[in-house]
Amino acid sequence: MRGFGVLLGGLAGALTLSVVSAANAGVLVASGDEWTLSDYAYGAPYQAGTQAFVQDLASTFGGSNYLLLTGNSNVPVAQLSSLTDQLTALGKTVQTSATFDLAIASGYDAVFHFGQAFTGAQLADLSAYLSGGGDAYVSLGSGWYGDAASEAATWNPLLADYGLVAGSTWFSAPDFVNVTVTQGPSGATNLIWGYGQSIDRLPVGDGVSYVRGSFVGGPQDIGLVGSSRPLGVALVPEPGTWGLMILGFAGMGLALRRRRGTMAGYSVKAT
Repeated sequence: MRGFGVLLGGLAGALTLSVVSAANAGVLVASGDEWTLSDYAYGAPYQAGTQAFVQDLASTFGGSNYLLLTGNSNVPVAQLSSLTDQLTALGKTVQTSATFDLAIASGYDAVFHFGQAFTGAQLADLSAYLSGGGDAYVSLGSGWYGDAASEAATWNPLLADYGLVAGSTWFSAPDFVNVTVTQGPSGATNLIWGYGQSIDRLPVGDGVSYVRGSFVGGPQDIGLVGSSRPLGVALVPEPGTWGLMILGFAGMGLALRRRRGTMAGYSVKAT
């Protein structure tokens, strides 16, 4: 029976580790446009919506050490000053890098990507970073892949792992336009858009259509920002995970009781 108790204890440990791993899984947030967090997005009438969005990102990502990638000439480091100021006010330490790989990213709690063209190796590094528990914000609509369909084809294998999918066409105009938010962070009525592509949840998986918006002349109520889980909401175990936790704790308790009984038996024999 001692072996059975040890087995239960090992099972409980494995279950506990699986719960910890699930709780620490990286969060992926994807925007269909690279200008969503630029300095332009902090001007009227977009400021309130942008600030609410960043607040949700920061509260979901947690941690304190953030990296902003600046390798896209469309959104240079000079265009990230307002975002940097807000994140700093939220208690984050913000640094920048013009390059990206796993070694660079591993020193940060969250990485923000602004439309940079990623190679296959960099996409693999981003996937490994997320799998290791890092959080990431990525943005498409940059045009560095030739057209929207090619950009979607490049990113969709990674996005699909997180329940998301990018659309294969750009909209609504090659200049900045005002999005009327139909679904999004609390207090957000408007966001900026600059000829991006849709990001929506897949029919299966845990992806969330976090921001949806409508444009004058269309399209209407289209997915703009997706995430691998709800933003601004603390991660809590699923009901099934609670069951595993209870089973694990029960197993540990049973193993401890049997161990104590065995030790008591040894004590009696020694007298």
